[in-house]
Amino acid sequence: MFRLLYDPVSEIKKAKRQSYVHIFLYLIAAALFETAGLLFFGWRFFSTLLNSSLIAYGIVVALFTLLIVHVVVAFFFTVAMHVLDGKGGYYEGLATLVLAMVAPAIATFFAGAAIFLPYGSGIAAILLSYGYILGTAALFRSGKELFELDYAGVLIGFLITALTLGLASFFFNFLR
Repeated sequence: MFRLLYDPVSEIKKAKRQSYVHIFLYLIAAALFETAGLLFFGWRFFSTLLNSSLIAYGIVVALFTLLIVHVVVAFFFTVAMHVLDGKGGYYEGLATLVLAMVAPAIATFFAGAAIFLPYGSGIAAILLSYGYILGTAALFRSGKELFELDYAGVLIGFLITALTLGLASFFFNFLR
């Protein structure tokens, strides 16, 4: 999993030959890292508002929300990518999103831990920048490799998915 941080290309190419189990393990590990990182940030900035039951509830909600959202969004991403190129299935969509999630999740964990250090906010900003840049690059590279599509096609598929789900979320929250 940590190979995605220093050799993402070989890890992405390896994902073509892996199984759902391996990708789901990545998803669970990344969700745990991100949940712990969010816990660190919450503990640092909202410690007066948090109690033990709220922390336990927040951990469970954050963990399961990350897992469920990635599984559902992977379906919609797969639909968009399949219409664009006719290749690939749910595995490729899920693997693309999970491989793109790993670096930001690990960066969130270490940035949350670094926030407690002197000048930790600067360190956290650098770590988060690195993680999200690497995650975005991994999204496009894994989409290119797994769906056998060019970068423009991956960008279009990503934008179709992001804009549609974003608008649906906006209207859902606006109309209720």
